[in-house]
Parts: sequence; C-alpha cells; structure tokens
Amino acid sequence: MSVNAVAPQQTSRHRAAIRSIRHVFVDVDQRAEQVLEAITRRHDVPRPSYVLHTSPHRVHVLWRVTGFSRDRSEVVQRHLARELDADMAATSCAQLTRLPGFLNHKYSTPCLVVMEDRHGDRLYQPEDFPRPPASPSSAVVRVRRLRADRVERARRYVAAVPAAIAGHHGDTLTFRICCRLARGFALSNAEAVGVLREWNARCVPPWTDRELLDKLTSARKYGREPVGGLLEEAVH
Repeated sequence: MSVNAVAPQQTSRHRAAIRSIRHVFVDVDQRAEQVLEAITRRHDVPRPSYVLHTSPHRVHVLWRVTGFSRDRSEVVQRHLARELDADMAATSCAQLTRLPGFLNHKYSTPCLVVMEDRHGDRLYQPEDFPRPPASPSSAVVRVRRLRADRVERARRYVAAVPAAIAGHHGDTLTFRICCRLARGFALSNAEAVGVLREWNARCVPPWTDRELLDKLTSARKYGREPVGGLLEEAVH
C-alpha cells in the first residue's frame, strides 16, 4: 500500500508515478516507543494521524497532509528521519507501507500489522512541520571545495620540485616555493608547513620549522605573486 496517490495506469513504485501527496511519514525501525515519546514532547512536530505497528519496536508514523509537492514531502521526511533517528533510506514519496490486518512475515515470528488512529481527522499543511536548515549556498560550497583542493594541488606541485641543496641556490629555491604556497595557493602557515614536510625531508640539510615559517612570512611580505593566483577558480 502506497502512502500517497498513484497516477492512473501506473503500476510501478517510482516517484514519477505519484500523482498527489496525501501523507508525510517516517519509518521507525528501532526504539519505536522512545521515538513516539520524542514526537509527543516536541512542540514543532504535529501529532501523528496514524501509527502503524508493523512488528515489535517498529512503526510507521503517518501524518495526513495537503499542499505538498513530491520534492517538498521528501525534504520534510528526510529532516524528520534525521531528527527522530528513523530510517533515512525510507524517505521516498513512493515508499510502500504494510497493510493493517495482515501478518508481517519479514521476521521468524509473524506479526499482525495494527493501525492506531490517533488524530486521523486532522489535515496538516507544510507550515505545520519543522523547516529543515537551509543548505549552504553554492558560493559557500565552492569556497569549501577550493580550500580542500588547494592543499592537494599545492602538495602535488611541491612533490615535483627538486630538493633544496645548500650551495646550489637552495635558499632562493625555498623562497620561491614559499611564495607559491603562501601567495599563489593562498595557504595558511600551518597548511604550508604541512605541505613542505615531505619535500623538506629531501633537502640537504633540511630546514627547521622555524626557518620555514620565517621564509613564509617573508614570502607574504615581499613576494610579488598574486594571492590565489594559482587557483583555478575565482572565489566571489
């Protein structure tokens, strides 16, 4: 039994077959009693219309609704499942539920499926449910991705650079690398020192962390490379 109305001539259970949303639900596959108590205690979650007891400690909680699109119902169901520790995999608007009055043979001991009518006369609207937190904007996601990418790109760059050798312009080479990291890749001192460690182990002699920090400070102050100039995308 689908919790929503299926369009005529449709026999499959995919979401495109759903004509209208009549219920919002959560599938509670453990600790059903505690979850139902948590719903009762919350002031931002409507009282359930029906509770379908499918097996011991497992229930499907349903709310009769109107004004929901398929997308909006799934957003609310994912949010409720996350908040109530319900089944995150059972949040499609095409989800099937069990028929009351029939036996559930999923487990070794069959269990009679029982429907409990709690507030079946109520009809809820989208504004009756808690609103999920806003997703990060595309700009924020892009900035986060760039921060992760720039360290990996800087690490690949340093891996291809020859080691600094004392007496063979090693000091100049190290300053140039520090300019690339501190300015071109816009790394922090901690990020840059972390990237330099493997390369530094090849240097003769290796630089101390203090010496590398001094060179990074000088690179920021005196380097001419544009900050972020080696990043593929501009951050707006």
